[in-house]
Amino acid sequence: MFYTFDTLAEAEAFKAQVDGLLKQGVVPQVLMNAADAKQKQEKATQDSQFLSAVVQGYLNHAHAAPNEAALLTVMQRDDLRGVAVADVTYQWVEGYVRKLKTGRGDVRGAFGRKVGNLAPGSIRKRVGALARVLDWHWRRTVAAGDPIPPNPLRQLPRGYSVYSDRDTAEAARAGLTAKKDTTRERRLAPDEEALLVQALDGVKLPGKLRALVPDPEAKMFLRLVLDTGLRMKEAYTLRVSQIDWARGFINVEGSKGHRGAAKPRTVPLKTGIAAELRAWCAGRVGLVFSYWDGDKATMKRTTNQLTSRFRSLFRHAGVPDMKEHDLRHEACCRWFELRGKDGRWVFSDVEICKIMGWSDYSMVLRYASLRGEDLSSRLNAV
Repeated sequence: MFYTFDTLAEAEAFKAQVDGLLKQGVVPQVLMNAADAKQKQEKATQDSQFLSAVVQGYLNHAHAAPNEAALLTVMQRDDLRGVAVADVTYQWVEGYVRKLKTGRGDVRGAFGRKVGNLAPGSIRKRVGALARVLDWHWRRTVAAGDPIPPNPLRQLPRGYSVYSDRDTAEAARAGLTAKKDTTRERRLAPDEEALLVQALDGVKLPGKLRALVPDPEAKMFLRLVLDTGLRMKEAYTLRVSQIDWARGFINVEGSKGHRGAAKPRTVPLKTGIAAELRAWCAGRVGLVFSYWDGDKATMKRTTNQLTSRFRSLFRHAGVPDMKEHDLRHEACCRWFELRGKDGRWVFSDVEICKIMGWSDYSMVLRYASLRGEDLSSRLNAV
């Protein structure tokens, strides 16, 4: 800071006065006013930043998880253009959530596609990601000792992402259908599994003009996921060296650790899949499956190709509502239903969490889809 005086004598007198107060441990009011003005100017500068620029700073410095980084990049393009940090009030947040439900006008996403409305789960992911960005921004920019402002994205009421009657009506006026907050509880029936295996064996299914080309690798992949609950990425990156044949388990390099870090665990092998997998791996070194070339840069492409491959398989077998990830849900349910020779459950809830690679017990409630007929049959057996 600097001051201008008419004469040298006035300047020296001012300096002597300020120095005298500072020696006494007193901060002159004129300096305090200048510091306050500077702080207010810095805050105004921070608040005038575009939110998309703050998001970019978060992506560059905050070590965002890969899936969160991908989502925030899409949000920069579709949702945040022209929005400043100062604009993010509770009213803005309410309007943002409403737009996510009822469509965003002429917003165009990738390849020029019109951006429609989102499911409640997708809305929660966007709001949560943006809330973490603002938390990070304020922790870095608010001066020490000053209170961090409340994050309006964290003040939304419980159930904010569910479509209300008003949201449903507005979506309908925009030519959109309200999305429901549904939980995936799709189980693979025994006859459906048999059709999938037959299709991969090259058997012509009823009602089909031709059979698929036999695909023993896809069959082995299907069997492995169904009997272990491995994630797709964990399965196609699996190496023969990770399988402990003597002790009967797989050393999995988990793919869902914090910020994408590896989260290793052991997954036991049932007798049937252990024998099939051992026969498949005979003479093999390196990767168990040939879908991935070992380059981390091609993982996303490999995932997309396998997702497409199984989508085609499910459609061919007459189960088009089945998704590849539903196989992991099915595997979880089979671990819960597994009984020993004495009729008792083999694994506890905590042990199944370890097998599936979860640190949060709430995941059990998301994945355990127990069939009503199975539950009623147990009652009948009492």
